[in-house]
Amino acid sequence: MNDTRDIPQFGTAMPGLIYGERPSAYGVAVNSAGRVLVCRRSRGRILLPGGGLHAGESPQEAMVREVAEETAHRVLDASPIGCARQYHSHRISKPPVNKFCHFFAIAVDHDPLILSEEDHQAVWLSPHDLVSSLTFESHRWALERHFGQRRNTRG
Repeated sequence: MNDTRDIPQFGTAMPGLIYGERPSAYGVAVNSAGRVLVCRRSRGRILLPGGGLHAGESPQEAMVREVAEETAHRVLDASPIGCARQYHSHRISKPPVNKFCHFFAIAVDHDPLILSEEDHQAVWLSPHDLVSSLTFESHRWALERHFGQRRNTRG
């Protein structure tokens, strides 16, 4: 998927806004009960754990850091799911962005020594519940793609 024309675009650009490019990375972790690790944020937002890349970070390094910061879980293993773009203009005191999202299938383990960010509550939810509750379309796409890939590798 090196051709950016193959990367799906989600959300709608609001007329008159200038969107900056924001590379980001997110993890899709599924536990033995089939539930997905997500972050519950302010204003009822439900997101996959992840966020923006820092200078010099690879997408995978950023995802590992963000998962730890937001959920107090350590990433044990990761494999790419795919990339998507997401317009995001409802950012408090931040300019609008078109996020270039890298998604990874991850295995995680809770680490009681990691303190997660105060405004992030890590919860495990069923994929069925997430179809309607994930804030971003790109996150739903990644979840659907992840579960589709898992079905394809099982048989």
